Amino acid sequence: MKLAFCLAASALLMLAWAASPQSFAGDGQSLSRVNGSVSAESGRSYDTLSTVNGNVRVGSGASADEAKTVNGDIVLESDARLGRVSTVNGSVRIGEGAAVLHEASTVNGGVKLERKSRVDGDISTVSGEIELHGAQVAGTLSSVNGNIELADGAHVRGGITIRKNRSGGIWNDNDPPRISVCATCVVDGELRFERPVELRVEQGGRIGPVIGDSVKRL
Repeated sequence: MKLAFCLAASALLMLAWAASPQSFAGDGQSLSRVNGSVSAESGRSYDTLSTVNGNVRVGSGASADEAKTVNGDIVLESDARLGRVSTVNGSVRIGEGAAVLHEASTVNGGVKLERKSRVDGDISTVSGEIELHGAQVAGTLSSVNGNIELADGAHVRGGITIRKNRSGGIWNDNDPPRISVCATCVVDGELRFERPVELRVEQGGRIGPVIGDSVKRL
């Protein structure tokens, strides 16, 4: 009985989402779809940009409170401004000079920040690489199975965490995540590793305390 109710409620929600109009009459609107991509016009302001099966693209200089999808990528073009960014099965790319005021997250996908971009909260993924190229992150970088690469003077203030798989799954210790910190990069906070990792810090790179028993220095 409960299952039937939940399925019916979900179906109604999907129909309502699909039927919601998309208006381009003015700023402060929300764009949402179930199947298909959503695109925010350059220089425009929005509330929420959302889809279930599709990508979300935020044009240069556009802004929104939130961009989210379930099965798709999220791309912020140069100088875009977002509150939060999240996907489940997809990657997140934050273009040059773009900013996310809170967190950026994905489950199965990578996160890449270009030069002069920033995230003022945390960045998290489970199975995906995190790449920072001359970007700044105020929060923590966290992953379970993904590599983390800091390049071109990237700066992370909140530290790095490689999490244990809480779902009870296993990993191959012969292929641990690789953490790379360039010669001009900085990590202010702790590097906390709950599983085996390989850590490479180039000469000149600055990091905080390393916490973890299975850290292989390269």
